[in-house]
Amino acid sequence: MSNLTIELREEKSQAIAGLPYLSLYVERNINVAVQLKFVRETLTLAGDRFTQMPNVHSCLIGLVEHRSNVFWVLDLPQLLGFESLDSTTVEKHIAVLQIADMFLGLAVYSVSRVLRFTETDIVSPLVLPNTKAALQTVPFLKGCVMAPDGNNSIYVLDAEAIANFNFAI
Repeated sequence: MSNLTIELREEKSQAIAGLPYLSLYVERNINVAVQLKFVRETLTLAGDRFTQMPNVHSCLIGLVEHRSNVFWVLDLPQLLGFESLDSTTVEKHIAVLQIADMFLGLAVYSVSRVLRFTETDIVSPLVLPNTKAALQTVPFLKGCVMAPDGNNSIYVLDAEAIANFNFAI
């Protein structure tokens, strides 16, 4: 029987800097990012899947049942002070967040990609150029980072602040 020699080579893995964030469009040229650890999944749902409820905050689109979970879906652009999503669109793009045992859907214009940046990259919106944060956006922000293209900034959302917001009217 011949001796087989297994040669192990040490591969040097490249360190990936920063935490992963999912980038979402709240308007055509305005990106927000939410930490990927809170994102359960992204999906596109038909408008007839939403159960609208009376006497709720205007940014709440409705309740959705998905994978045996019932959760609210909110119009993220409207919550952040941007133009509301078009209510006549056939489908809605949603990032489903899970914070502790609670699910929450964020309806946006589109889901973009995963970006990485460190906590030290996040700065006040006042520091970066081309940042037009509405006053009602501030309670939901951790800050802003410069987009990879170097021309725009990306709003970094505080998912827990959004989940803990009182949507009572």
